[in-house]
Amino acid sequence: MKIRIAIGLLTGTLLLASCAGTKKLSQDKSLTRLNSYSEGELSYKDQFRFKYMYLEAQRQKALGEDLKALAHINQCLAIDPANADAHYEAAQLSLRLEKIPEALFHAELSAKLNPNNIWPYHLLTQIYLLNGDQQKEIENYKKILKLDENNVEYKYALALSYSQAGEYKKAIQCYNELEIQFGLNEDFSIKKEHLYILLGDLEKAVGELRKLIESFPAELRYRGMLAELYQANNREEDALKEYQAILDVQADEPRANIALAEYYRKQNDFEKALQYLNHSFDDPQFDAQVKLQILVSYFQLSNEDEKYTSRFEGLIKKAQKAHPQESSFYALEGDLYFHKQEAGKSFDAYGKALDFGASEFLVWSRYMILGLELKSHELVYDRGLVAIQKHPIQPTLYLFTGLAGHLISEDLKAVEVLEKGLNYVVDNRPLKAEFHNYLGDIYHSLKEDDKSDKNYKKSLQIIPDNPMVLNNYSYYLSLRDKDLEEAEKLSKKSNDLSPNEATYEDTYGWILYKLKRFDQAEEWLRKSLSHGGDSSAVILEHYGDVLYQMAEKVKAKEYWNKAIKIGEGTEFLKRKAEEGLLYE
Repeated sequence: MKIRIAIGLLTGTLLLASCAGTKKLSQDKSLTRLNSYSEGELSYKDQFRFKYMYLEAQRQKALGEDLKALAHINQCLAIDPANADAHYEAAQLSLRLEKIPEALFHAELSAKLNPNNIWPYHLLTQIYLLNGDQQKEIENYKKILKLDENNVEYKYALALSYSQAGEYKKAIQCYNELEIQFGLNEDFSIKKEHLYILLGDLEKAVGELRKLIESFPAELRYRGMLAELYQANNREEDALKEYQAILDVQADEPRANIALAEYYRKQNDFEKALQYLNHSFDDPQFDAQVKLQILVSYFQLSNEDEKYTSRFEGLIKKAQKAHPQESSFYALEGDLYFHKQEAGKSFDAYGKALDFGASEFLVWSRYMILGLELKSHELVYDRGLVAIQKHPIQPTLYLFTGLAGHLISEDLKAVEVLEKGLNYVVDNRPLKAEFHNYLGDIYHSLKEDDKSDKNYKKSLQIIPDNPMVLNNYSYYLSLRDKDLEEAEKLSKKSNDLSPNEATYEDTYGWILYKLKRFDQAEEWLRKSLSHGGDSSAVILEHYGDVLYQMAEKVKAKEYWNKAIKIGEGTEFLKRKAEEGLLYE
């Protein structure tokens, strides 16, 4: 790729008077002119050849044939080696062809042969810059300024070069000269401020900003810069004065408010800190990510001390109003309510975060956990399928989605999701056991009993002491009158692990019923009723069945009727209650 360089225009007499100002290398004689014969310098024939080659080089350059143009210029230099303009052309073409050493040689020679021509110096600034030669770059700028002392561009460039070379005082002098020439200028002042900081002269750095403040009092930004300078140098009181001066003019200026909020936060005066933050959060122009960082820094405080919670909530609401489609603010609100255990508010906030594009795994995960808790099963299932697409190797998302699918009777799809998610469980035994547990439940619903039993067994092989799996597996065995002795052991274990659980006691009582151990069954079902089972139609019906087998038929009918009032039992419940007879 060719280097793109801005090349200056040649003087008006360059093309047809290109030998004007040339010298022989061997001697310092009068100038040669192309348009007249000069015996003893160049013959007329050589002048003619030089002129032809030079013009042909210009033509080839215009056509973009830089190599051909350079070849013609080299022929010119073979005729007149001391021609400054030909060396300048050779330098230009070499630079365009990325022949940097050749460009440097010809440019320096051109400047030496004709030191009053400014254009080779312009070219040399580019070459020295490419070579990283700061000292020569500086010297070259000085030469240009001798020829054109009012050239602002190069005086500014000289100041920058001094800065880069670590000659800070000389750079400041250049900026001072520019300031004398053009008056007070923000760019010059800010650059001098930085240079004074590098020199360790804080007062002079302050002085530069003071000049801007005095000259442009309505520009509050300069006071902010001065306050930041004070802060960076541990002059907090001076910084506070500047920030307060800003707020005296503009009470809602965000940076000043945030700076004061941060100051008071460090002083543990959180009331004042939050008060100042309140002003800045209304501004939609104030960067949303900075607001988020501030809110995150106060998140723990709002959780630890209830008196700051409402203020924190207010800031979040302001941020949401100023940036209504910024998902992070809704996610943070969800986190706040999640920690406060306000499930409904947290679920809604996470839902909005997802609506506006939140993609973090934690947001998806918490949303689905809360949705299951709140029984919003359809939402969890639908969004769970999306969550899986975004985080395809996170097994918990498959688990929650599969469970939600089962709870809305999408059992076939739920099995598909869970079987796929199981492949991503690595080195997490409890999670693997949970997958097999849910698969056991769903395969039971699908009446695929062998697969159901197989998954329950796998779950118990991983975690043998899970009372819920022990209960479910043993209960479903009892419904099929299968392996009742084994079912009795499993159910007894679940009750030992988790005593006084009505559901587990009911299962054990029902298995004893199936084993025709009616006295024991009645005892356990009665326990179940005393521990909350009296609100379950299934448990009431079971107790009625046991009473019937114990010849307490009137009492049995009473419990069957209680079950009907509460809800649905088995398909025989209504008939049993009406006729007072046991049907199974």
